[in-house]
Amino acid sequence: MKLKNLRLTLANVNTTAGKKDMEVVETSVNRVRLDEGTWGKDIDSYSLHCCANHGDIIKIKVGKEHAAKVTALNDALSDDVTVTVTFSGLKLKAFAMKGKSNSDYPISGVSGSALDFEYKVQNEVDF
Repeated sequence: MKLKNLRLTLANVNTTAGKKDMEVVETSVNRVRLDEGTWGKDIDSYSLHCCANHGDIIKIKVGKEHAAKVTALNDALSDDVTVTVTFSGLKLKAFAMKGKSNSDYPISGVSGSALDFEYKVQNEVDF
């Protein structure tokens, strides 16, 4: 079976199978790669780093049109509170890579992209 044929849902990667939201721990910027292989200054997209199953972190890519939401989410994360995100149009993809030599360990994981997201800030009182 090929990895591209593997069907993944949020229940496969989330910390609890029944949850529809994920906890975000960090955000990052994805830059445009230039023709000569270097990174440019223009923003291509944003990544939301979410808690996944078995203590892993999964990066979900969202478009650059969500810059205001990502900035507000990042501000909320700086206040040291728990932020959960609900994605719409989420697509998950499994990947596997082999190192340059045969002695290198294989690298595998799951990455994702979403069309849109909504976030919720949970204070200690909400728990």
